[in-house]
Amino acid sequence: MLFCLMNTMKVRSILAGLCLLACLSPIAQAKILIGEIDHSETLQPLDPSLSAGEVFAPSKLSAINAQQVNKWYRIPTWLAGTWHKDSQTDYYRYTYKTNTTDTTTRTEPAKATGTWGTQQDDKGTIWQFDPAPFTATVDSGDDFVVQMVRTSEPIDVNDRRFVRRSIDTQIRVSKADCVIKSVESGEQITTYRPEGDGLIKRETSAKVFDPQGQPVLLGKSFAYENRLSPFVPQDTYKGKDMKKLFLEFLKTESETAAVTQ
Repeated sequence: MLFCLMNTMKVRSILAGLCLLACLSPIAQAKILIGEIDHSETLQPLDPSLSAGEVFAPSKLSAINAQQVNKWYRIPTWLAGTWHKDSQTDYYRYTYKTNTTDTTTRTEPAKATGTWGTQQDDKGTIWQFDPAPFTATVDSGDDFVVQMVRTSEPIDVNDRRFVRRSIDTQIRVSKADCVIKSVESGEQITTYRPEGDGLIKRETSAKVFDPQGQPVLLGKSFAYENRLSPFVPQDTYKGKDMKKLFLEFLKTESETAAVTQ
């Protein structure tokens, strides 16, 4: 029970409760539609060692963290800065097992603050550091929840919208014996749109799959976020020197471009 002796970190979850996906498994049958980005239809089954009733192995965490590379992507200027939301409105919920749809609108308190934009190049373009894949552990009373973020990257960027796709697995583990109690997997597609000076609308579509990779639930929601402060370069992130990593990334990009010309 080595993992139970590790200190759990209390982290602010950046993904909605429905944002989940298969650990160590690639996406299957993902497709992109004109004007709309669709979810994967199925996922490959989870690793059997991550099934409910199994003892959680801490090696899963090190295996994912070891895959980290120095990745960056551009973000629109209007998205850069620190944003805050107070509530979230759920308006669509489809359950695959019963083939039922619930379109009841529910607005619930959902306070959260997040920052977009890590560094800026000499042309004024703002870049976001991509830490995925990474893991985070949240203390949840008698349990701890291990979140494995496999990817979190943009799939459509223009002047009017920014779309990000996140792939994630959450594993609930008993503190008492390190036995896995439940595993939730899925993907989240989030679209950000500017709605005015210092205001953006975030629309989220989250699809959940069972351990065999079959769809269970599809939920959709939206929220409005207000800018608390403008973009300020972040020179450190979780102990990493962002300025140094960014310069290394730009150098690599420049060398790659020179070779391909």
